Amino acid sequence: MKRGYLDFDWGQVHFRAAGDPDAALLLMLHQSPLSSRNYAAALPYLGQKFHTVAIDTPGFGGSDALPREWDVSDYANFVWDCADRLGAARLHLFGRATGAVFAAEAAKLRPVAVERLILHGMPLYTDEERAQRMAAFAPPYDVTDDGGHLAWIWDRIHDEYPWIGADLATHFTADFLAAGHDFATAYRSIWRHDLRTSLAEDVLPPTLLMGGGKDRIAFMHERVVAFLPKAQSVLLPDATDFVAEQDPKRFSEILLDFAA
Repeated sequence: MKRGYLDFDWGQVHFRAAGDPDAALLLMLHQSPLSSRNYAAALPYLGQKFHTVAIDTPGFGGSDALPREWDVSDYANFVWDCADRLGAARLHLFGRATGAVFAAEAAKLRPVAVERLILHGMPLYTDEERAQRMAAFAPPYDVTDDGGHLAWIWDRIHDEYPWIGADLATHFTADFLAAGHDFATAYRSIWRHDLRTSLAEDVLPPTLLMGGGKDRIAFMHERVVAFLPKAQSVLLPDATDFVAEQDPKRFSEILLDFAA
């Protein structure tokens, strides 16, 4: 695995990559407020077939913060800016959670340039759910001299993922800190965005919907399957949100099989 940066007028974007740079590109987008570290364990497997590049969303991981808050359309265009800098006219595109929304909207912009689209844990909210999350789901935390914000982050992670172990929770805490006290910028973009009216199946390339039975948003998987009935789908009954870290070989085989 290698790490590097892509240069933009507003700053730099950090990425992790594996595989032959001359191979077909697989671009991977992570969930918020985490980072490309989510895919570090899978990159050696995926790199056997693809030039696999997992990017840190602007403002997260090792990427610079944005000068203004972006909308989903900005993130979608950003995907193609990354592809251009990586020298790829065509690609395979993967997104998880918030990254899945960005990936789907990016694929809609240039569907003939996307060989395969993989959406893992695609969040398809009702209007009521979007309003509730915008109002109360991810408030900024205060950085305090006594380090109380560290306990707040730790408790939040364990509230969302009661099963989580110390190593994974520590990685997540580092990602929360890298995102800064207002870690919900990417969240807010998808809560403002009405995916149901924005996205139509006939504008998407061949698509795979991945879900996990122990995923925090597992209840949304059947919604997305009904919303995109022509897409292939796979549900892993025992998989959490983080199957790419917990079982990277299995995760990678699903992506590779669909791409083939």
